[in-house]
Amino acid sequence: MNKVLITGITGFLGSHIAENLIASNITVIGLKRKNSDTWRCKGFEDAVQWIDIDEEGLYVKELSSISFDTVIHGAWIGVESDLRDNWSEQSKNIFFLLSLLQISKNAGVRKFIFLGSQAEYGSFNGKINEDYPSNALNAYAGVKLACLELVKTFCLTNNINWIWLRLFSFFGEKENSNWLIPSLIRTMKVEKQMDFTKGEQKYAYLYVKDFAVIMNYVITNSIQSGIYNISSNESRTIKSLIEEIRDYVNPNFVLNFGALPYRENQSMHMEGDSGKLFSQIGKITPTDFRKALVNTLEYYIKTNS
Repeated sequence: MNKVLITGITGFLGSHIAENLIASNITVIGLKRKNSDTWRCKGFEDAVQWIDIDEEGLYVKELSSISFDTVIHGAWIGVESDLRDNWSEQSKNIFFLLSLLQISKNAGVRKFIFLGSQAEYGSFNGKINEDYPSNALNAYAGVKLACLELVKTFCLTNNINWIWLRLFSFFGEKENSNWLIPSLIRTMKVEKQMDFTKGEQKYAYLYVKDFAVIMNYVITNSIQSGIYNISSNESRTIKSLIEEIRDYVNPNFVLNFGALPYRENQSMHMEGDSGKLFSQIGKITPTDFRKALVNTLEYYIKTNS
């Protein structure tokens, strides 16, 4: 049976991964900061074996007494947009990664999974696969790519299966409150109108619960070491998404598309080709988009009421 250590478990993606694994009777060890809010884990937090990161490094000793065979590294310092060009803040992630890799080696970990980002590809238009060249445009992406080399080299020299997942666009319950869907709902509840660009940008939105299912397959199946995209295979315009949200939340809300200009060098189509990963874990049928969106909207409507 798999025993999985998850960093970033209290975040949007990490909490959904943990919930899915626990429902599959997979043992989950959650590594978190002492002051992390575990609200996303309510309902299953008692099933998690929690370990707090402390400044003294005692958590390293605590982890050495626990057996686990898989690591999912989803924690990241400086995810917020105002920190993505802060090199000193982003570089802190390198030191934590090195510590985690050594911990993994000492524990006899067989599989190390890193949650990367589409940002590693830089600016692009269209549907791209893993052969598309990386092109970091900020500190966040640059440090991600530096971490890729560390993971690849460390795992190759220590015979650890390494899986680097480049994540595209996600949506679902328990997002950060300032993200698109929850912030739109709040605005539509109290305002009468809102300005937007033309909204022609196309993104491939994957439901977070489907992402968690994919992660379950990645953990429980044999996969070759390498880089893999995770993206929905169905792109839609931001305009159509906003219109669906408006129609469900407040049909009288006025959407002023075209009132704002696109930002300079705006990418108009960002989608990942996940064929490489699915060729190894098999095809996974996603939740119907409309159903997933309604689930998401109902969650925010209820939690904000």
